[in-house]
Amino acid sequence: MRVTGKMTPAQECIIVEGSNRVTEEQNVETAGPSRLTRYGLAMVGGAGMTLLILGASIGVIYGAGLGAESTHSLGLALIVGLLLLVLAIGFWLGWVRPFERFDDINVPAEPEHH
Repeated sequence: MRVTGKMTPAQECIIVEGSNRVTEEQNVETAGPSRLTRYGLAMVGGAGMTLLILGASIGVIYGAGLGAESTHSLGLALIVGLLLLVLAIGFWLGWVRPFERFDDINVPAEPEHH
């Protein structure tokens, strides 16, 4: 489409919108992991956070009143919680790669994007 002379704002909008469209081939190449994968990673990270919070809470509430076996179990819960959280964050960074795709606020989103 070639426009000569002064363009109306509607014509400028059409030209700008048409130049920013993403084709289906480009969309497939940049597609991230499925929703189920992201949900699973969120669940693993959430389980790790839950273990960390529960372990810290029990340690604060009961403190010195815990026996040796309870202290070892509590420490194990904290270590497992931290491990789960770090693994979930690591897999999320490696799989989703949020540092490669940024939202550009100057480019309008697709009409079907919610």
